Amino acid sequence: MDQRLLRRRRARKRHKKGFSKLLQDFRLNSHYTASYRRLAYDQLKFVILPLLAFFKYSTRVFKRCTNSDRHEFRCFVFAIVVGLFIIGFLGFIIKLLHIPITNIIMG
Repeated sequence: MDQRLLRRRRARKRHKKGFSKLLQDFRLNSHYTASYRRLAYDQLKFVILPLLAFFKYSTRVFKRCTNSDRHEFRCFVFAIVVGLFIIGFLGFIIKLLHIPITNIIMG
């Protein structure tokens, strides 16, 4: 009976995750004053928490990303080609207008 209770208690014990697990040794083994320890803890929290949040967000984004299929890829390529043609055509028109204006001003 006692062994069953001990097993249940061990199973219920929650393991520390993330930031608490990372700083567990820092809290227990430091021999500094309480104020210095609190200051160092706050500084570490200020540095590490944004990094952990960024890592969690990045993994969530990578899990949601998917490869594009053939139709979606063709749409991307078509949009890029049309954009390049428009930019090239505008550059050509500007160059054609620039040559006579330069000749009128210089000539």
